[in-house]
Amino acid sequence: MSITTEGIEFNVLDMGHEFWVAVQADVIIALAVLAQEDYDNIRILHLEVVPSRKNEGFRPSSLRAITKEYSQCSLWVIPFDGTEEFYEHSGFTRVSRWEVRR
Repeated sequence: MSITTEGIEFNVLDMGHEFWVAVQADVIIALAVLAQEDYDNIRILHLEVVPSRKNEGFRPSSLRAITKEYSQCSLWVIPFDGTEEFYEHSGFTRVSRWEVRR
């Protein structure tokens, strides 16, 4: 599965929040919500895949698209329980009890 930035992101109300949506056969299957804190720092507020599609690679593909789009920025996230290993496996490093960065 490959997700690209063309056509899947839009900025909401000029507030610095982006919603990235992955759609397949007219059905939303993955959603990422990002917040640009400043020019160099992007926070991943939420990254979710519908339960019926969780093991099909949409979460890693979404994260790869985000890291490619913001390759020059610092990305960070407060991982939910059980997602720490996913982010660390994806190149993020734990910098505090509540935060991982790339």
